[in-house]
Amino acid sequence: MSKGLDSIFLHYGVRKEDMALIEQSCRDNDIDENWLKEHILKPYNEERNNQNVVEEKKLMKILKKAIKNI
Repeated sequence: MSKGLDSIFLHYGVRKEDMALIEQSCRDNDIDENWLKEHILKPYNEERNNQNVVEEKKLMKILKKAIKNI
């Protein structure tokens, strides 16, 4: 197991192993994994870092904004 900072975790709050599963699921369901990372995972992680908890209302705003970018 490699030591050091996990850049995926730093950017998205998700471990590499879990991100691999998310990316595979996206590919299996014809969802662009880069879109998911940039428009949902990254804003969610930023909000969680700022507030420690992401309330449902804020999550819905993140999702609605992401959907507008499709």
